[in-house]
Amino acid sequence: MTRGNVIIRFLVTAALPAVLQAQSASAPAVDGALLPLPQPLRPSATVVRLNASNQPEVLRKGTNGMVCIADRPNDDRFDVRCYRDIFIPVVYRAFQLGYTVSGPKVGDEIKAGKLRVPSEPTAGYRCLGPIAGYDARRQSVDSRIECWQSIHFPFRTAAELGLPDEADVPEAQQQTIPYVMSSGNYWAHVMIRHPAPAPSAH
Repeated sequence: MTRGNVIIRFLVTAALPAVLQAQSASAPAVDGALLPLPQPLRPSATVVRLNASNQPEVLRKGTNGMVCIADRPNDDRFDVRCYRDIFIPVVYRAFQLGYTVSGPKVGDEIKAGKLRVPSEPTAGYRCLGPIAGYDARRQSVDSRIECWQSIHFPFRTAAELGLPDEADVPEAQQQTIPYVMSSGNYWAHVMIRHPAPAPSAH
């Protein structure tokens, strides 16, 4: 073995513990971010975390087109969500403009052609609630965490989709039937609430 190879091997070996530590630190964040997804979609989904400027930093690269945003650490909420890769830029931009869901500035950028919204329907998934309802060790959530699926139909109305508008559905019934939120808006979507997801396989 040459002296150069010895040096390279030493540098790689010295760096390995730091790499493994970083992977270990990100593993719970990745598993938690995947919880909203159905089990078959979890192994191949991309996971990102938003930094202080709400720019996405990839924690795990996936292949199935779903992108999950990891929970923000050190706050009192558990909030994870997943969207299709063709729709996720809209979500990033909403965060960057100071909105957690939607807002007129995002709509203005879409109208101006600065931001593209896909014309085809796309799926979204989210779990939200107090951090006490999330068990990081078991990678599970309890009944304090609400979870739902959303099917996004940008700019379509509830009447066009043949579903009731959120305003017309009593809160008690919103747990049992699909309805449309943000009817006619770029954020228009069908809400489908469901029980807490199964724990991560990891």
